[in-house]
Amino acid sequence: MHEIYFAPLQGYTDFIYRNLHQEYFGGVTKYFTPYLRFEQNKLCKKSVINDINPENNSVKNIVPQILGTDINKFIDVCKRVEDWGYKEINWNLGCPYPMVTKRGFGSGILNEPDKLERILEGVSTKINIELSIKCRLGFENENDIFSLIKVYNKYPLKEIIVHSRTAKQMYKGLAKPDVFYDLIKESKHKLVYNGDIILVDDYYSLNTKFEKKINTWMIGRGLLQNPFLANEINGNFLSSESKKILFEKFYNELFEGYRNKLQPSHILMRMQIHWEYFSFLFINQRKIYKSIKKANNINVYTKRVDNIFIAEEFV
Repeated sequence: MHEIYFAPLQGYTDFIYRNLHQEYFGGVTKYFTPYLRFEQNKLCKKSVINDINPENNSVKNIVPQILGTDINKFIDVCKRVEDWGYKEINWNLGCPYPMVTKRGFGSGILNEPDKLERILEGVSTKINIELSIKCRLGFENENDIFSLIKVYNKYPLKEIIVHSRTAKQMYKGLAKPDVFYDLIKESKHKLVYNGDIILVDDYYSLNTKFEKKINTWMIGRGLLQNPFLANEINGNFLSSESKKILFEKFYNELFEGYRNKLQPSHILMRMQIHWEYFSFLFINQRKIYKSIKKANNINVYTKRVDNIFIAEEFV
């Protein structure tokens, strides 16, 4: 069995989504939460804290993720997360968005290896919870990862998840699995591959390229487009009819979950965002997504979704 991690995606993989994904689809070894952002003298938002509150999470294997560079706040958040019973915390060194990187957060720190090392030095001996890292190959240069890995090797990290793109690439262009392959022999820690696993065939191709030296994979957009993907990678396939029935049940509970939490206008916005990926489950993907995007109120939206499940064919 291959270990599949569900990548954290802001606005998508909140606790409502994670709980239901595990219940209806499963196959995921670990779910990572969207990041808790911390800065000096500032607390994480209440909504973000609620997302990792154990009372809201039925998923057992959850890893909270944090974003920031202040050592004291880093240690404080780690202790709070540990008090809630979590065994691992993940440091986000991969977020590529300019609003994050310009402040030196996320992948913005990858071009400052000395600062990164100072933070790891200041944190690693003062926390009891296991620390893992999710990073990119570099900020602009994909070969920066080889100097960064020398820093990571100095510290007792649980594992390193590498999104095989640079921050400059954002989520565009192709990932660089060849660079990741060369990294395998350089790392003293367990490595997890992330990048461009959308189809089962993508996984098979990468597994061959890496000569089966990697057994753990992180998937984000691929699991949003196909929530069955983790099970399919491990050889468990369902018929199109069975998948459609299961997905409709999942969707209905997800919608109810948001309806109990959000205002109607916010529900519409949230569900339209999800349908950017849900639409890939149907043969008429473009037509369906266009129809959902044009729904201007919740009543129109629900009627269109009802029609999709009645009339549209699943892939």
